[in-house]
Amino acid sequence: MTTDESTTAVAEETLRASTTSDNQSSAFLTPGPRPSAPSVEVLRVPGGYEDLAGSKDQSCDEIIIEVGDPHRVGDGLNKHIEYKLTFWSDSELYGGTGASGCVTRRYTDFEWLSKQLGANCDGVIIPLLPSKTILHMDDPSSRGIEKRRSGLAVFMARVAAHPLMRKSQDLHAFLTQDSKSWTQRVAWYERGVLSEGVSSVTSWFSTLSAADVSSLTSSMSVDTLREAQQYIDTVDYINKLKLRLEKLIAAAGALQKHGGHTVKVYEDFVACLELLATQEDKALKVFTSAKGVWWKRLSDLYAALIPTQREASDVMRSEFLDSLEEVNALCGALVAAFAARKRVVDHYNRVTASIERIESKLSTMGVPEPGPKREEKQKIELAASDLRIERTQTHERYERCCANMEHELIWFHTEMAAVLGQALKAHVAAQGAAVGKLSRLQDEHFSDIKAMLAKKPDAFAG
Repeated sequence: MTTDESTTAVAEETLRASTTSDNQSSAFLTPGPRPSAPSVEVLRVPGGYEDLAGSKDQSCDEIIIEVGDPHRVGDGLNKHIEYKLTFWSDSELYGGTGASGCVTRRYTDFEWLSKQLGANCDGVIIPLLPSKTILHMDDPSSRGIEKRRSGLAVFMARVAAHPLMRKSQDLHAFLTQDSKSWTQRVAWYERGVLSEGVSSVTSWFSTLSAADVSSLTSSMSVDTLREAQQYIDTVDYINKLKLRLEKLIAAAGALQKHGGHTVKVYEDFVACLELLATQEDKALKVFTSAKGVWWKRLSDLYAALIPTQREASDVMRSEFLDSLEEVNALCGALVAAFAARKRVVDHYNRVTASIERIESKLSTMGVPEPGPKREEKQKIELAASDLRIERTQTHERYERCCANMEHELIWFHTEMAAVLGQALKAHVAAQGAAVGKLSRLQDEHFSDIKAMLAKKPDAFAG
């Protein structure tokens, strides 16, 4: 084979491999048929937004989003896990009736979406993402990755069910842009936790000037935006509630660990009893007239108790502790919404302070003669005009934030009461069932002994 023929063969093989890879990728990113119902069902969503939209029929805006198929991408330092996102919607935003699509996203992309929703959906409680782990996880089949995938699925389900968040342009870009366009649109430093530090530092240096430094400790203006006392009391209540929930979670977690420890102690105790029973059987074969201790019966009793103890410990986690953590995460999301509203208020007050400083400076300039002084004053007046427009826009955003948060707070209390009530009911029922089962096991195991003790000996019969 000549050199040209060898080069041609290599090129054809590369083309075939590339075509096969593209076909596999296309098949992987095929949405498939629309499910009849989402895998994660959100029972309760905030109400009242239909009044703001001017229409009560929002069924056409519904969207189903599924998160699945975690897979590893890249090598070395670029190695990470990506998740397959599939959506189905009849919304005009996504192309009308029967629209669907499929993309892959990594965890930091979800962080970007969460941050954008928090910045653009004023007053809305943005659901929290599953927490990050200290250890790097790169095994798609590991329990940690599956737990994260499940948490991301819950996050996307809540976003898709919310009347405002599902209409977000940021969500649309997140679900529709292919990997190449997405990477070009969202730079690496704009995604994830690092972006928060970069944006905060950038914002600080872009807004801070020499004149601002001297005014940071100045007194508050008459036009300063202040929150109502009722809202301040609500924020204080939620913060205290979150602290109490964290203490309750710690106590419930300790109780659940104690249950697991009890199971381990029972297993060790059963092993000791079985060893004693084995040794006793050997001794009875030698000393036939001796009476043995009921080690085997005691071993059988504790062995029968182990599954019930383990089930009670598992139910403590699934029925109670998980629900407490869900409500605590909900409180954390509400606290984040409070913080976002505070940033709007702080920005309004900063703009107001800047306007007052500029107006004070303009009053000292008087009416300068034509020339550099007048041009300087005109520039300052233009800056003041821009700031007034910005202040008006910020105040409109604050009013929007207040209106949305009214709906969100009503939903929050309803959701919290429902989740905690159901968790307490399930926990009490499960613990009662476990106690009853343990009692029945003990009664059945020692029923013959109880019958013997209940019967009076012949010598005492009268």
